[in-house]
Amino acid sequence: MISKIETWIRTREVILIILALVVLLRIPSLFEPYWYGDEGIYLTVGRAMRQGVELYRGIYDNKPPLIYTLAVVADGKQFWFKFILMLWGVATVAVFWNVSRCRVWPTAIFALLTTLPLLEGNIANAELFFLLLTVGAFGLVWKDDSLKNIFGAGILYGVAGLFKTPGLLEAAVWPTIWLVSRDKEWLKKSGWMGVGAAIPMGLAAIYFLGRGTLPEFITAAGVKMIPYLSSWNVNLPVVGTLWGRAILLVSWLVGLWLVRRKIPRTVVIMGVWWGITLFAALLSGRPYPHYLLQMVPVVSLAVGAMLWKEKKGKLVWLAMAGVTIAAVVGFKFYVYPVVSYYQNWGKWVLGQQSHEAYMQWFNPQVKNNYEIAKFIKAGSGRDERIFVWGDEPMIYALSRRLPATKYTVEYHVKEFGAQKATGEKLKEMRPRYVVFWGDGENLPGLAELLKEEYILETKVGEAQVYRLFGHRL
Repeated sequence: MISKIETWIRTREVILIILALVVLLRIPSLFEPYWYGDEGIYLTVGRAMRQGVELYRGIYDNKPPLIYTLAVVADGKQFWFKFILMLWGVATVAVFWNVSRCRVWPTAIFALLTTLPLLEGNIANAELFFLLLTVGAFGLVWKDDSLKNIFGAGILYGVAGLFKTPGLLEAAVWPTIWLVSRDKEWLKKSGWMGVGAAIPMGLAAIYFLGRGTLPEFITAAGVKMIPYLSSWNVNLPVVGTLWGRAILLVSWLVGLWLVRRKIPRTVVIMGVWWGITLFAALLSGRPYPHYLLQMVPVVSLAVGAMLWKEKKGKLVWLAMAGVTIAAVVGFKFYVYPVVSYYQNWGKWVLGQQSHEAYMQWFNPQVKNNYEIAKFIKAGSGRDERIFVWGDEPMIYALSRRLPATKYTVEYHVKEFGAQKATGEKLKEMRPRYVVFWGDGENLPGLAELLKEEYILETKVGEAQVYRLFGHRL
């Protein structure tokens, strides 16, 4: 038995070392303060769902449901949310290892780019969760494009879309490859892929129909993306518009079709996958680094193929590399520091800096949010609601108190033009605490409500914390 275990380890020691490195690099993320806005939203929504609040109707965010389902499993606690991400990340790297056919350098590149803070690998964003599904789906068909595998891959792509809509776009990768390659069974295979992808989305639609929230689900899963895609101004010719980027994608695919007989099939496959994931990463035109995570699998495989296997398609590889760099620079994608991230954690662990200094490294507002949350937690009951008029959802997650309205952040209220409805809901709910920045005049009725029924309890930084008059624990 022991000899079998030793043999198993020896034959897999490279990937086991890489997976161990992934775990080690993720350990500091388990101890991060509550600082990242989107994580604060996920945790707040997850805790609300755990308490029976209806997703989209009673508590809202603009994404499909699975990211919030994981937050439910984590009980709205960041440590467990990050711990789930750690396990998920290990599984994703293991799947990629198999898809790469046990190649060391592509797997190492993939592991580092999806784990390090550089592209927000330390943050529990939807991209890191749907990568497991999209990579697995791609590998399933690459290994054997039987109808059974194609159908299974379609299901995986559909589930990926329930984490975030761009994950579903990758369901177009293999149909496009078959089309470019002039596969005689293109239509049949694409149909099975489409049916597979439609099943998870259809089941989710049936579920929300039964809950009476189908319109809200459709809005969050797809319709809401339409204004989102056009609301960010990109000052670039052609590629600055979504239509321009779509035209360039089609042009790229046509180019691959024209040279398909002159380049290896691997280059065609990588070229199609790269083009579609680049389009997905640039879908909204926003420069958020976690959008680039969707490209990491194909970039990692392409680097390996370019350096060690397929050198015939040099012009295609160079075009892919050049356009990727141009897109990162042109769309002004930013990245997060890596070395100082681990230095900050190391200094705190070794006692070379205080916990407060450790937290402040992430965001100067972190300390204030913790202080506000502590104050609210001490002065309110578990089931009492609070209201934060600003973009600091971490206060909800830290205080373990739910918002008095369906929205967790100010920008969602404004995005939906729901200021009046929110003001009316506050009058109805009369939350125990109200936290806001500024004078509150940009939310109709808030100033009057505070004046009539609330007392200023404390100020923390620029935040004012009001308590419902006559209520104390």
